[in-house]
Amino acid sequence: MDMNKRKDTIPEHFNSAEEAGEFWDSHSAGNYWDEMEEEEMEFDIQKRTFLVPVDSRIYQLAKKRAEAEHRTVEQIINTLLDRELVKAK
Repeated sequence: MDMNKRKDTIPEHFNSAEEAGEFWDSHSAGNYWDEMEEEEMEFDIQKRTFLVPVDSRIYQLAKKRAEAEHRTVEQIINTLLDRELVKAK
């Protein structure tokens, strides 16, 4: 890479995640290592999500119901599974 190539200044603050994404989509963090500071972060994960394959026929049925009930497919599938699994206890 040409060392004399001018790079944009990293904005002090971004107004949204989308704005930050647009900036970093067109800029390489590798060009800004000397301007970055190390940050310490902690995460308290309260909920886990598992990705489970669903047959396309079942997905389409859930999608149709979700649209009719103005809910998400995830909500429909979780409700149905919860109801069925509670019955099975």
